[in-house]
Amino acid sequence: MSIKQKISNLVSPFYEKVWHGPKGKIRERVKKACDEMPHRQRLTVVTVLLSAFVLIAFFVFGHACYKMGAGHARQTIEVEHIQQLELPTKTYDHETAR
Repeated sequence: MSIKQKISNLVSPFYEKVWHGPKGKIRERVKKACDEMPHRQRLTVVTVLLSAFVLIAFFVFGHACYKMGAGHARQTIEVEHIQQLELPTKTYDHETAR
């Protein structure tokens, strides 16, 4: 068994418990709530949520464009030169090594 398979075997139950379990429960709860709604009410909810998403997306995009136009998005880059390191010098004497 390779290391990749061992890691996968260890992570898989954790991934299932943390991601798939809660996600499946939320999905079932939302599906049940949507199935219980009348068609017109469901259409209204979807329309309101889509409209809110579109408005927020336009706001975020417009704010980013404004910041770029105002120059707030630019950051000045300061150049720092690398200084030479002081390395310890070790003198090796061939005659004393004998």
